[in-house]
Amino acid sequence: MRPNLIISSLALAAAAGAASAQEACSTYEIQRGDSLRELTIEVYSIEDFRIIFDANRDVIGNNPNIIRVGDVLTLPCLEDIGRAPAKPQTEAEAMAAEMASELVKAAEDRAAKAIAEAKKEIEAARSEAAALIRNADAAEQPEIRDRQLLLITGGNYAPFTDEALPHRGLYTNLVETAMLRAAPEQAYKIQFVNDWSSHLDLLMPTLAFDATFPWSRPVCEEPAALSEKDRNRCETYNFSNPFYEVVDTFFAREGSGYEQTLTYADFAGTTICRPEGWSLSHMDSVGLYEPAISLMRPVSPDDCFHALMDGTTDIVAIEAHLAVEAIGRLGYEHRIIENPNLAAIKSLNVMTHKDNPDGEAILETLNQGLAIMQQSGEWRDIVSTALRHQMENG
Repeated sequence: MRPNLIISSLALAAAAGAASAQEACSTYEIQRGDSLRELTIEVYSIEDFRIIFDANRDVIGNNPNIIRVGDVLTLPCLEDIGRAPAKPQTEAEAMAAEMASELVKAAEDRAAKAIAEAKKEIEAARSEAAALIRNADAAEQPEIRDRQLLLITGGNYAPFTDEALPHRGLYTNLVETAMLRAAPEQAYKIQFVNDWSSHLDLLMPTLAFDATFPWSRPVCEEPAALSEKDRNRCETYNFSNPFYEVVDTFFAREGSGYEQTLTYADFAGTTICRPEGWSLSHMDSVGLYEPAISLMRPVSPDDCFHALMDGTTDIVAIEAHLAVEAIGRLGYEHRIIENPNLAAIKSLNVMTHKDNPDGEAILETLNQGLAIMQQSGEWRDIVSTALRHQMENG
C-alpha cells in the first residue's frame, strides 16, 4: 500500500490485516478491510481498479465497491494488461535489464525497511499525541477554528455514505452542509475507511479522528436493557441530534413463516444475522439476545442475505432501505420477504469520543447547522434529491 495513506492504510492493516505484498499472475483471497483500489495499487502500482474488476466480474458481480471476504480473485499477468517489460533483443540489453532489476530490488528492499520503520514511528507518535490530547490542560488546546477537523465514515452504505454516490452519499452531504451553514470558516476533512468496525475499535479511541458517522444511538437511558457493546457505546461516545431516521426490520425466506409472524416471541430458537458493528439495542429491548436466539455477525449485509438463502441463518435484522437495494442487486426478489409487523424506527447520528476535548463543540456546531437546514427546507431538498437518485439508479 502507498505509505502516504497514513490513516486509512495503517488503520486497516492494524485492524484487519490488509492485503500484503501480492504479485501479478497469481490469485488472492479477499481479507477483511480490502478494497479493489488498494489491491490494484499493491500489485500494479496504479489506481485503475478495473484491471482486477474486469478480470473477476464473475466473482465480484456488477458492483466493484462490494467484495466479499473469502472470495478468491485472479490477478492478471502483466502482459495481459500491457504492462510487461519488453524482452531484451541483445546480450547487452539482457545484462542491462538484469542490472536494472537488481538495482530496483535493492531500492525496494530499502524502501520496505524505511516504510516499516516509519510505521513504527507513526504509531508511536500517534499514541503519544493521543496521550497529550487526553492529559493536556484545556486552556492549552488550540481553538477548534484554528485546526482542521477530521471526520471518518465508510462506504457501501447507499444511499447514505459511499464515495461513488453524488456528494459521497446522502448523510455525507447533510453533514457537510450542516458544517457549512453553522461554521463556514471551519476547516475539515472527511476520510472513508470501509472497515466500519475499526472506527470504534481503533481509530476513534486513539483520537485519530474527531467524529464518525452515521451511527445509531442506543437507548442510553435504559442501560440494563442494552448489550455490553451498546452500553460501551453510550459510556464512550457523545451523539449529535439525529440527522436521519431509518426503519430497522426483519427479513426471512418466503414460506418460512417468519416473514408473517406478529410477535418477537416467535423468533425464539432462531439464528438471526446482523452485520458486525451494527447496534443490537432494538433486539435487546424485545428479548432477542443469546441464548434466546443465536446471533450471526458477518462483515457485510450481503453475507447475511447469502446465509439466509443457504439456510445457515433464519432471519436477517437490517435496515429496510439497505435490504431492498441488496435483495434486488443479489437477485433474491420474491424469495426474501420483509416482515412488516415488527419494524422499529432508529436515528442515525454523528458521534464524538468523550475524551476528545473538542467533541462537544463539534456536535454543537453540527446541531446548529442541522437546525438551520431544517428550518430553511434545505434538509428536505437534500434528502429528496438523494432518494430520487437512489430510486432511479438502484
